[in-house]
Amino acid sequence: MFITSRPVEPTTAPPPLTCAVLDDELLPRLAVVKALRQHAGLQLLGQFASVAEMTAALPAPPDVLFLDIEMGADNGMAYYKSLPQPPLAVFITSHPEYALDSIEAAAFDYIVKPLTDERFARVAARLLEHQALRHKAALYELHVGAEFLNIREGYETSRVPVQDIVYLEALDNYTKIHTTRRRYLTLLNLKHLCEQLPPLRFVRIHRTFAVALDKVNRLTGSELIVGGTALPVGRTYRQKLAEALREAH
Repeated sequence: MFITSRPVEPTTAPPPLTCAVLDDELLPRLAVVKALRQHAGLQLLGQFASVAEMTAALPAPPDVLFLDIEMGADNGMAYYKSLPQPPLAVFITSHPEYALDSIEAAAFDYIVKPLTDERFARVAARLLEHQALRHKAALYELHVGAEFLNIREGYETSRVPVQDIVYLEALDNYTKIHTTRRRYLTLLNLKHLCEQLPPLRFVRIHRTFAVALDKVNRLTGSELIVGGTALPVGRTYRQKLAEALREAH
């Protein structure tokens, strides 16, 4: 049985990230707009003083939302948490006490005013890197079979033996496949991909990593050496890893 991710058309460059700026104060809002326009990969859809104004103007959320938190009758954090499919959020606020809330809400970044060009440049670079990785992952079409993966990149398809896989690494909503020859990206998440591979040959060792048991070199404390690479072993995965290693040998 083959599991296939959605087909994609090859492109040469990732599309720009659509952006919106939400702040009830004009000058801070214009500062974000000015900084945003210095980065070609970020496309401004509009600047707005309230949630109602933005939702009336935009039929769907942008890719990235730059927003304040306390905005008169609106609360940017509450609005962001209410979205069923929230965009990437960069909070730009005068209130450092909301930093923990932003982490728990899985915000992309949190900037304390006043905004500087240098600080915005750093978050812009991270956003564009994130977009480039997602775009690269979208160029792959993955078929999982009993003994091989067919991984399509653009018009070319690589036949990768399962035996060549060293370990799998979760990155956001896709997975990096590390083999003895090179690395690949697939839109399948780590959990889904592990379910398709032979269960006696692969084991999760961390929420971010799964490894091929025959590529394990040694276990040292909380680290597993796999194909010469040191990977962390999560506490909740240690017992299952130990059992898998015993069965493999």
